[in-house]
Amino acid sequence: MFGDLVEAIHQLTAEADNGDEIVLVCHEPDCGRRLVLKRSGGLVVLDRGDFFARHVGGSDGVTISTAIAA
Repeated sequence: MFGDLVEAIHQLTAEADNGDEIVLVCHEPDCGRRLVLKRSGGLVVLDRGDFFARHVGGSDGVTISTAIAA
């Protein structure tokens, strides 16, 4: 089912970092995914954006990427 989809890759960029949490944003048109990544562990999705795109990116010392397990 998902094998027929072309996977888009979107770049997340750090918009804010208070030392404990990082706000990551996707600036792709029609996406707008926003996440809060906690350095202690955990992730909060503020805006889902393009659910089917793979989002990657990070900040100094922190990198995030996603994958679908087969």
